[in-house]
Amino acid sequence: MLIKYHTYILVFGLVFSGLAWADEPATMGCAAKLAAIGAELTEAKAAGNQHKVAGLEKVYDEIATHCDDDSLTAERLAKIEALEAKLAERQHELTEAIADGKPMDKINKKRQKIAEVESELAEARAELSQ
Repeated sequence: MLIKYHTYILVFGLVFSGLAWADEPATMGCAAKLAAIGAELTEAKAAGNQHKVAGLEKVYDEIATHCDDDSLTAERLAKIEALEAKLAERQHELTEAIADGKPMDKINKKRQKIAEVESELAEARAELSQ
């Protein structure tokens, strides 16, 4: 009977410790950048790529010294705003090209440029949440 209670206690302890561990917040901002570079650094060391290791160690030290979550967020927001302005400009150019009756190849090029900016904007928005 005593073994049964110990088993229950052990199971409950494992379940609750697992739940607490699962609730750990994901790394964001500078911590996420450091973690990504740390992983890349580990891979470079394992591959024996000394030039990449040296460069990554320098970048890691720079981020650890100078990175600030607030300034990183502000930088990413500024990038998003710039890309949104660029997207609006590209859409305006497309509208003008269509209104002016430009050839289809020029209109398609403008559409392609819009798609590229939209892709960059999606990446920038994804970075903001990291």
